[in-house]
Amino acid sequence: MVHFIEMREISKRFGDVQALDNVSIYIDKNEVVGLLGENGAGKTTLMNILYGLYKADKGEIFIEGKKVKIRSPKDALSYKIVMVHQHFKLIPNFTVIENILLGSVKGMKLNLKTYEEELSKISREFGLDVDLYEKVRELPVGIRQRVEILRALFRGARLLILDEPTTNLTPQEVDVLLSALKRMTKAGLSIVFITHKVKEAMKVADRIIVLKAGKLMGVLDGALASEEKLIELMMGVRDVKPLVLFSNIDLGSLEPPKEEVLIVENLKVQGEKGEIVVNNVSFTLRRGEILGVAGVSGNGQRELVEALAGIRRPASGKILINGIEITGAPPAKIFQMGVFYIPEDRIGDGLLPTMSVSENVILGHHNNPPFKRGILMDWNIVHRTVEKYVKEFKVKAQNVGIPAGTLSGGNIQKLQIIRALIREPKIILAHNPTRGLDIATVDMILRKFLELRNKGASILLISEDLDELMSICDRIMVMYKGEVMGIIRRENFDLYKIGAMMAGMRGAQ
Repeated sequence: MVHFIEMREISKRFGDVQALDNVSIYIDKNEVVGLLGENGAGKTTLMNILYGLYKADKGEIFIEGKKVKIRSPKDALSYKIVMVHQHFKLIPNFTVIENILLGSVKGMKLNLKTYEEELSKISREFGLDVDLYEKVRELPVGIRQRVEILRALFRGARLLILDEPTTNLTPQEVDVLLSALKRMTKAGLSIVFITHKVKEAMKVADRIIVLKAGKLMGVLDGALASEEKLIELMMGVRDVKPLVLFSNIDLGSLEPPKEEVLIVENLKVQGEKGEIVVNNVSFTLRRGEILGVAGVSGNGQRELVEALAGIRRPASGKILINGIEITGAPPAKIFQMGVFYIPEDRIGDGLLPTMSVSENVILGHHNNPPFKRGILMDWNIVHRTVEKYVKEFKVKAQNVGIPAGTLSGGNIQKLQIIRALIREPKIILAHNPTRGLDIATVDMILRKFLELRNKGASILLISEDLDELMSICDRIMVMYKGEVMGIIRRENFDLYKIGAMMAGMRGAQ
């Protein structure tokens, strides 16, 4: 059988990392192919080769049975292959229609009205409504993605590759996207949907291709695939135990504890340019509670948690820990009060790359027992303690004495988690703590958070993964443009209600 596109025995190496190892796949016409795998599985690398951004070390590409060479995105576009990346390539100060036509239509001067009807027809046909004359900088992330897709359709794409397209979308926007993809296949397109989210792959894909560590693990019919089987293939193991993210967790009593360990009152925080990015935010965190913070990335979450951790000075408002005001206090003082911060930027904010694994893990704890006795460090205890956690979290390090900067991003992230857990914390401020980690490690971390919660610790969990928040949080606070849209208790969790609040609709407090 001749397939629309075939990639045969594709291999690609980056230094010591074998990103792809003899991977063979095909894509047929009028189908959505889910390309599933954890971060680092090789999904994007494989599609970057098809799109001409990377050159394979080995392998061949066939289009409708004919061997082709794709050396650049220009070559890919000549075959009507278009890729929409996670980070959009739009010009903020241009309008939607200007961005779509840029690079698609030749000529120094363009009559935009000439193309307005055609673009409006495309957007209506696929349910991708957008104001063609709106400046891109004014658009939310979900609408910007529509612009990228409209540009691909305007270019006459036959194959549309979407790289983690739902990462920054509300649930409602995800539904619009998935519906549009189904319409596209009926209209004759083929689509590759790159994702690490099992449920989304099952929802939209006709076939699901699973990669792990650069190897092809299996191909399943989308209609027949199960979560368990897909997770087994992603993890490379059999008989997967129930995972926090894919099962109902009994959090115990839904009645929230009364003791408030963190109180935030009318907090305002400035951004890098002096603009207010956290505006009059008020909330409490109770003892023995996990409070989630939901919102599309860039709605003030980073500035909020940095203010709570003492890294960013608030413009106004109050922060109290156990009744003591710490507004504007330095990180060291906040740390001494039992508050541990897991930063989003694990390398820039959470690592001293030339220092050892052990030194990075005990950073901040190094002046306290049992690591320091009198004026001397007890390195035997330090190394034994760190080695225990490194083994438990399966950190891939030759030993705990090597420079932490030599580890992979996922293993560096594990060090941040270990640092927060190595001495029992009272409060954890965790910003996207599981991003980039494999499913088993995510499950371990979430279970650790539940264990700490049940021992009386309080956790502020900022995440863009609603499944994660809804799986373990007692309450979820939703932020939009630096403001709190509402706080919902667990018994009232509703995916679409939270999604509406993420888009700016106020809800229950």
